[in-house]
Amino acid sequence: MAVTLAEIAALAGVSRGTVDRALNNRGRVDPKVAARVRRIAAERGYRPNRAGRLLALAKNPIRIGVIVQSVETMFMHMVYEEARRARARLQGEGAQVLLRPLEGVDAARQLAAIDELVAAGIQGLAVTPVEDEAVRDRLRLLSAKMPVITFNTDLPGSGRLCYVGPDNYACGRACAGLMDLLLAGEGAVLVVAGQAQNLSHRQRVDGFCDEAAACFPGLRLLPPETCGDDQQLAHDLVCRAVRDNPALRGVYVSVNGQVGACDALRELGAQGRVHLICHDLSEVNAENVRAGLIDFLIDQDARLQGVRPIELLLDYLLVGEKPESERILARIDIRNRYNV
Repeated sequence: MAVTLAEIAALAGVSRGTVDRALNNRGRVDPKVAARVRRIAAERGYRPNRAGRLLALAKNPIRIGVIVQSVETMFMHMVYEEARRARARLQGEGAQVLLRPLEGVDAARQLAAIDELVAAGIQGLAVTPVEDEAVRDRLRLLSAKMPVITFNTDLPGSGRLCYVGPDNYACGRACAGLMDLLLAGEGAVLVVAGQAQNLSHRQRVDGFCDEAAACFPGLRLLPPETCGDDQQLAHDLVCRAVRDNPALRGVYVSVNGQVGACDALRELGAQGRVHLICHDLSEVNAENVRAGLIDFLIDQDARLQGVRPIELLLDYLLVGEKPESERILARIDIRNRYNV
């Protein structure tokens, strides 16, 4: 059972009001008393009632900005919807979440959205960052004034408080291992890559290629092709690879492009002959798994990415509680036709 303010007060030998002031930096409290109260609270695992604290700030609510890029893609739209649900819930508790969905990966649009949110008075920012030096510099400056959390894709050197999302390099490595199993250690494989300014996309491809080179020499990788998150382009790339490479046995779509790849295999009658590994547990992807077009699907937890950054920012802004880790990672969730 969670410890209460009254119990902390009894253990510290002070009033409940003193405990409240010490934990929230309100009013005057002897520094030694405040330190004793905080130590006891930490030892007993005290966690503040976020909803109650937000209601107390109803007249001057905490404002958090959230920027979701590539919102037109299946998975990022799911993340955006999770953030919208969190916004609706927290608005009733007294917090304001200012959502800014952006299509594509565009540094100029992202910088403009950051400026807009700062002008609107945000006190913390969650962002799927473009891998761009101007964005990195802007976030580094902003991090000196407020907490910044990256999610879905990271941006090292930006000064961010933490990252929430998958270990994309590890996901790529896992997919190489799955491909080796599907092909029994031998076969040509096409890797479909994504946006040049999205670090997560490159990390997946790097993880796949590095693991294949180190551990699975029987996987003969064709030069990676880039679809830029475009389903039609992914379709065309897979069609061309199947037609031009009769020995092709596997395709790894590391980004948005899963539906296009499935359509290509269906049209060419290559289902079952060419194995397909993709990311993201959307309904259409699950249907293609059940239909036997996708052999393995790697999910990355849309709810974690849409909700957890907002919660972490609120905890930090309300009581100064830092995230439990610099990297809060989604588990590598492997799905096939038996568990979608």
